[in-house]
Amino acid sequence: MAVGESQLQRIIRDLHDAVAELAKEYKESGEPITDDSTSLHKFSYKLEYLLQFDQKEKTTFLGTKKDYWDYFSDCLAKIKGVNDGIRFVKSISELKTSLGKGRAFIRYSLVHQRLADTLQRCLMNQRVTRICI
Repeated sequence: MAVGESQLQRIIRDLHDAVAELAKEYKESGEPITDDSTSLHKFSYKLEYLLQFDQKEKTTFLGTKKDYWDYFSDCLAKIKGVNDGIRFVKSISELKTSLGKGRAFIRYSLVHQRLADTLQRCLMNQRVTRICI
């Protein structure tokens, strides 16, 4: 197994552990997970790290760095019913960077219980995924 593959497996295992920790926290408290949850912050950090792992370094025409937000936006922009989160994030004028927009999109997807579906739809979009990876 190549070094990159073993590192990816570790990242996936860490993300899986973070999800298990969130589930345990929810079961123990019986309350919804809120922004105060350290488990949620850990999960978000691990997910973001996975989404950025081994991405090709890309910049826009003006030189700003592209991030996983741009990947989500490219994958989902034309899919009706799934692009609500994309439109919502684009409407927030305070968000200036791709990273900030990506984080807002993940939060939107979590709140609306669409993160798994969103990730699956993106990975199924072979045209965009092949370019980004």
